[in-house]
Amino acid sequence: MELYIFDRELNFQGILESYFSFRWVRKYSKCGEFELHCSLTPDTLNLLKKGNVIWKKDDEEAGYIEHRHLKQDTTGKEVLVIKGKFLTGYLGRRINWGQLLHNGTVLDLVRKLVSENAINPTNSNRKIPRMVLDGTVIFTEDISYQNSYGNVLEEIEKVSLATEIGYRTVFDYESKSLIFEIYKGLDRTAGNGINPPAIFSQEFENILEQEYTDSLNNYRNTALVAGEGEGSERELVSIEDGQGLDRYEMYVDARDLQSKDENDNVIPIAEYRKLLEDRGISKLSEHKEIQTFDSKVNINSNLEYKVDFDLGDIVTCTSKGWGITIDTRITEIEEVYEESGKQINVTFGNEIPTLIDKIRQVVK
Repeated sequence: MELYIFDRELNFQGILESYFSFRWVRKYSKCGEFELHCSLTPDTLNLLKKGNVIWKKDDEEAGYIEHRHLKQDTTGKEVLVIKGKFLTGYLGRRINWGQLLHNGTVLDLVRKLVSENAINPTNSNRKIPRMVLDGTVIFTEDISYQNSYGNVLEEIEKVSLATEIGYRTVFDYESKSLIFEIYKGLDRTAGNGINPPAIFSQEFENILEQEYTDSLNNYRNTALVAGEGEGSERELVSIEDGQGLDRYEMYVDARDLQSKDENDNVIPIAEYRKLLEDRGISKLSEHKEIQTFDSKVNINSNLEYKVDFDLGDIVTCTSKGWGITIDTRITEIEEVYEESGKQINVTFGNEIPTLIDKIRQVVK
């Protein structure tokens, strides 16, 4: 598979036809990433510069190079290792510059975060070149939200996890545009009644290998959210679910949520409590019960990738031998291209948080 290379201004630079391996990892609620191993030559060093953009024809997204590693193995073979993020990663270079108070749809919130900090910012130096908003989708889910100075990409990720919307930046090489869009996967579960179902099972021979994880290691279902104030004067909101041994509590320090807007106007108490409640819901979404199938998909089976299933779709996974059937979302798809062929690895369900994820949760 050929890889097309562009510079930061999206001018075509050349094609990489030969490489040892290429990993292309698409993610629903996070920014995707890639890794490329190829021969280290003057041509590849010149073509694969930091900041350059990599794109493959069968994908809507592209990625930018942010890391290069040159190495020589024990046989004397020189290898160039390239790593990078999908174009949505540009938003990780921006913070929410000031206070954003929002009571409205999730769609409008995410668009506002992107528009005010990357597309139409007050300071033109903050503008991300060629980034535009897609205006074709309509979602009606509401959210109450307040933030000051948060990293834009991390804030979008938190909203995505809490509301189960996906996001991506579509690469339009013809118009040289980076189109940021929000989307939802389709319901392809066994009993959905609308879309053709996608059922993954070794019994159907569309799964080659699979692992299943069922964990309460990071689980919480009840939150006590504390807003601004000191001692007994702090505004408290609780989100409760479960009792006895089925109740898993956590504390959320939300003193950063202010009861006045940027113009020093007092926010009505009902709206402020809704802000606290939605902050609690967002934090609980980071502590869900883990039910995950990690599977190597048979690309020559009855289900065709990007036709019968795709990233973000809700599908049915079943194993008769293990006695497990779950309806769950495809949260990550890893495409691996090597000299031996192509491989598709799919993550069904929410992943176990990594150490870095847990550190970020503590810091936030």
